[in-house]
Amino acid sequence: MSASAPKFSLLLATLNEERRLPVLIESIRRQRYPRECVEIVIADGGSTDATVRIAREAGCAVYDNPVVRCEPGIAIALSKATGDLAVVMAADNPFHDEDFLTNLAKPFADPEIAAAFPMLVNTAEDSATTRYFNAFTDPFNHFLYGSAASPASYHRTYRIKKRTPDYVVYDFQAGPVPLIGLAQAFTLRLPYAKPEGTDEDDLVPVEMLIEAGKQIAYVPAALVEHHTVGGIGAALRKYAPRFRVRLRDPEQPLWQRSRGWNSGKRVRAYLWPFYSMSFVFPCFVSLYGLAVDRRIEWLYHPFVSAAFGYEFWKQFLTFVWQRVAGRK
Repeated sequence: MSASAPKFSLLLATLNEERRLPVLIESIRRQRYPRECVEIVIADGGSTDATVRIAREAGCAVYDNPVVRCEPGIAIALSKATGDLAVVMAADNPFHDEDFLTNLAKPFADPEIAAAFPMLVNTAEDSATTRYFNAFTDPFNHFLYGSAASPASYHRTYRIKKRTPDYVVYDFQAGPVPLIGLAQAFTLRLPYAKPEGTDEDDLVPVEMLIEAGKQIAYVPAALVEHHTVGGIGAALRKYAPRFRVRLRDPEQPLWQRSRGWNSGKRVRAYLWPFYSMSFVFPCFVSLYGLAVDRRIEWLYHPFVSAAFGYEFWKQFLTFVWQRVAGRK
């Protein structure tokens, strides 16, 4: 790998992304990084709009994703990557400025760095709900992982193994398992293949890197936007199907992942539906977080938690009613 300009393979799984894909591609074109050191590899799940045409006209390498779903698509794109570094992207992740790739490449000058992840940032168009998600992730995972859920609180959760002007390496091995997914521009040193049995999972591959003792750098100067959920109504419409499928399918990655949780994390998972609707406890947590982190997004916590709790209970009670009615 060239120390001055490693080659990036930007990996993307798409399905009908004609609206968001041009914005992402334009943010890549604006990079002050050698053009010959950037490739875009797309696994498309059968788009019926102009996604594939837009991608090919922009010079992207496009492959079929017969499974359609995102995670298997990323595995396909990863198998086709020819770069030194693979960046796992989503269509709602445009780069925030022209130096994203330059900054993201810096930790990999150290051969001991196996992976890196950027900072999520907001723009003026982002709603309060999106700002909350970008700061802390969704309310369930925020409750489940606590201060290990977000870089916003890593400084009070993990010992720092290495700090440079360009990046930080936290001692993830010595603390609670952090919530770090492959999406949102997680970057891997190649060659790398997703471990067997993780094709549908976004989190376990990162956990396995940590368990193997690999060093992962946090790069706060590499800024990526995450226009994820819009307002609270859009967020609930997005997450309601996830609640439904998790209630019905015991083979969902969440349930498979839960088999490795300790008893404390299991208890928290079962407590969340009650915590979220209590409002009082999220208010206390919100005030504490605001005091220690000084982030305004903490003020949204009780309201976002209550909205998601309501949606969960609605889906849960519907599921129970259908099961009971089906037995009559």
